Amino acid sequence: MTTTREQFEQRLAALSDAWITRRQLRELAGVVEKTVRNWLDEEPLDPSQTRTGERNTQLIEREAAASLVRKRLFEPKEGTTDLRAGPRLPDEPQRLSHAPGELWGWADIARRRGVTPGAISNLAKSYEDHPVKPFPRAVGRKRDAAAVAEWFHWYDTERPGYAARREEGRVPEVVEHLEAALAGQEDLTTETLAAQLGVAVGVARTYLTQAAEQVMDEHQLIPRSAIARLLAQAGHTGTAEQRRERVRTLLNRKNAPQKYITVGGTDYYKKADIDRLLSPPG
Repeated sequence: MTTTREQFEQRLAALSDAWITRRQLRELAGVVEKTVRNWLDEEPLDPSQTRTGERNTQLIEREAAASLVRKRLFEPKEGTTDLRAGPRLPDEPQRLSHAPGELWGWADIARRRGVTPGAISNLAKSYEDHPVKPFPRAVGRKRDAAAVAEWFHWYDTERPGYAARREEGRVPEVVEHLEAALAGQEDLTTETLAAQLGVAVGVARTYLTQAAEQVMDEHQLIPRSAIARLLAQAGHTGTAEQRRERVRTLLNRKNAPQKYITVGGTDYYKKADIDRLLSPPG
């Protein structure tokens, strides 16, 4: 399980705000932004449970956020008795059995833990630089089974939970640049960022993409490329190309919403404005 119930309740008790940001929700659950985005896409919150804060930041009612995390992390999937996927913490720590000199890949470890290889990969990535117990390094594409078994015995005994994947490289710095651009509603190009960081344009592009994944949803901003998907959700039955053409037509209207900001060559719009644009006339 990604975060223990005790850890979750401790984090929740430390939150005194009645309304929290998506970033706080991620920290509460111990998951990454993509996971939170998937949760909210699958089970949208009631409008009364969200509001807009400073800098167009989405805020979520504290108890609604807590209920969402409890359901996703600690309750069985609907219609089953199976808990949701994630690195499991057994009731009693047990060492994984292995043969002398055996090497394990992600699939080998996942099979023994009863989770997906992706869950193991994410866990290993999160703990690769842990100051006390880094996840065992690979030799080629596999890891020493004895070292992996010892690591999981520590993990199950200490129950440290699932540390959210650390932000790579200079992404936190890029997030600050992006937040500043949003506050001033000033476009941010990849070339400008590359010059500010003193890195190649390709590196800056990668950093900016990662930063946008963290920041834009929180500010309720969506890229132009996502509008066609919203159009499909609104009931448009045409092909993908027809939906893209429909988006072009809608955005060319005189009363169409203007883009809020351009980041790395991508135009972002306020989601509320696009929702109104796609709503049927009434």
